[in-house]
Amino acid sequence: MKNKKCKNKKCQRPLPEEYKHRYCENCRNEQIKQFKDAMKAVAGVAILVVLTVLTRGKIKPKG
Repeated sequence: MKNKKCKNKKCQRPLPEEYKHRYCENCRNEQIKQFKDAMKAVAGVAILVVLTVLTRGKIKPKG
């Protein structure tokens, strides 16, 4: 029988024999969090671009 391990190089936790995922639950949750944070950033930039286009540049963000 082959011992399954999490595919994350930093983790390498042992996984149950019949576990259907390649990564442990903790690593999967971290990946989901990173993805959600990236999508929030992309949405923020997209909203800023849309507002700039709609107002023809009259509103300038502070920064």
